[in-house]
Amino acid sequence: MSSQKIEGEKIRCVGRRISKPRLIHQTGKHRAIEIFVEGKPAKAEIVKAWRVLKR
Repeated sequence: MSSQKIEGEKIRCVGRRISKPRLIHQTGKHRAIEIFVEGKPAKAEIVKAWRVLKR
């Protein structure tokens, strides 16, 4: 099984079944939610692209 990664501020996933949401830890005190989307095929697309803010 190959693993591919996409990154964005907002990602939409489409599939037949999703897993139970699970709380995971990110950097520092930040938390995130992880879910698995299954389907034949499961699809994901970036709705809002990730951007870096310069100060």
